[in-house]
Amino acid sequence: MKLKLFWFSILLMTISISATDFKTYLQKGDEFYKKFELTQAINFYAEAYKFANGNYDVLIKMTRTYNDLGEDYYEIRDRKNSEAAINKALEYAEILKNNFPDSAMTYALLAMSYGNLAMFKGGNEKIKLAYKIKESAERSIKIDPNNYLPYIILSIYHRQIASLSWLERAFANTFFGKVPDGSLEESEQMMLKALEIQPGICVAMLHLSRTYHKMQDLNKEKEWLRKVIEAPIIDFRDKYAKRKASVRLSKLGG
Repeated sequence: MKLKLFWFSILLMTISISATDFKTYLQKGDEFYKKFELTQAINFYAEAYKFANGNYDVLIKMTRTYNDLGEDYYEIRDRKNSEAAINKALEYAEILKNNFPDSAMTYALLAMSYGNLAMFKGGNEKIKLAYKIKESAERSIKIDPNNYLPYIILSIYHRQIASLSWLERAFANTFFGKVPDGSLEESEQMMLKALEIQPGICVAMLHLSRTYHKMQDLNKEKEWLRKVIEAPIIDFRDKYAKRKASVRLSKLGG
């Protein structure tokens, strides 16, 4: 009996240490993430993942941060590392889907991962991903209509689909299957909804300005570009968004 109690005590102590380590790694990852130090953040999240690979929070953080890291590499034109990071994001997004199929954030991050992966694909693969992006984002909204992320993803999706030339659309329809529906009006509405839920997102405002550019509404394009420049930096993407907005506004004459 004493021997059993001894091993039981050791087991409880091991579980306690593991729980403490998991929490510490997760907190460290969050600290680096808030400072936009994504590589360091992902390293700590990966350590936390070793202790609890089925934990919802760590899976969310792994998926989100790998997507962020992929986008960051893409902005500095490091396509190899960008694609590798995004493939990792999709890997964790699929695990999320298998383990937490009723979570709105699962499908938002799945749509985000598909959308980022599409940057490296063409032809048939891009069309297939477009359907997956739309389906995942819409499912996320159906579960939780108050999450701004899937609205941003759907807005970009609608603008890109609506911006296809008749030749690109005809080519895709002929060789790769029917192109999914998309419109600039839907793109505008989706991004405005995202900004209603979460005001001040630089990337959202920049993409909204691009939608107005496609709609040939110069005044609104300039208006939203100015808002991007004036907004505070709250995300690692913001420095890139502000730079792009400044360059574009300068070309338009301010």
